[in-house]
Amino acid sequence: MKYLILFDIDGTILKFRQYNSKEIFAKMLKEVFGREIHVSILPDFSGMTDLQILKDIALKINLDNTEITKNLPRIWSTICEEFKQFCTSDYMHLLPNVKQIISVLNSNLDFTLGLQTGNFIGNAYIKLKAFDLDKFFPIGAFGSDHEDRNQLPPLAIERANEYIGYKAFNEHNTLIIGDSHRDIECAKSNNLPVLAVATGNFSANELLKFEPDAVLESFENMEETLCTIKKLLKIN
Repeated sequence: MKYLILFDIDGTILKFRQYNSKEIFAKMLKEVFGREIHVSILPDFSGMTDLQILKDIALKINLDNTEITKNLPRIWSTICEEFKQFCTSDYMHLLPNVKQIISVLNSNLDFTLGLQTGNFIGNAYIKLKAFDLDKFFPIGAFGSDHEDRNQLPPLAIERANEYIGYKAFNEHNTLIIGDSHRDIECAKSNNLPVLAVATGNFSANELLKFEPDAVLESFENMEETLCTIKKLLKIN
């Protein structure tokens, strides 16, 4: 049987040593829309899709959403250019053992790996490429696909089925791995099992309040991580 594992990126696979996301979005707003804003009015980006962030910002600064929509190509390219300087190992670090876990899963032909992330597609792969991880994730659903994160898993499943050439994946053999309450809510809204990992901005106890199917402190214990993944996918 085939299994699909959908990874979040920020806080799950990697973390920035210092977050510059709000400053980058503020700079983009100045460049694209001529709007000068203070980063203090920007929302907490954790678990949000980039489209949702843009919609929230537009509401706060009284910017018509149609202006956002028609300028999306320029918005994404402007943010990408700004992010590139920070998407290196000098500014980001891989979370412990995550590359080893991804490599082991990828080596098993029963598993297909994908992304389920709030990052828009360009930014997602720039971040992963810094650690040569982009090659492990041929498909995914992104923050540029839909503002509602809960709409992303069905899209990722559809793309995974297209990638392998037949309908192998559904809610019974797909797992989401993420670090925030929004990953948990997203999985639950789609009847998918979810493994929460306390490597982002939420502790294990905080994540437990949202009732994920399992919580790990980190991926440092490879045996425990792989056993948990197999248990959640009901692999004997």
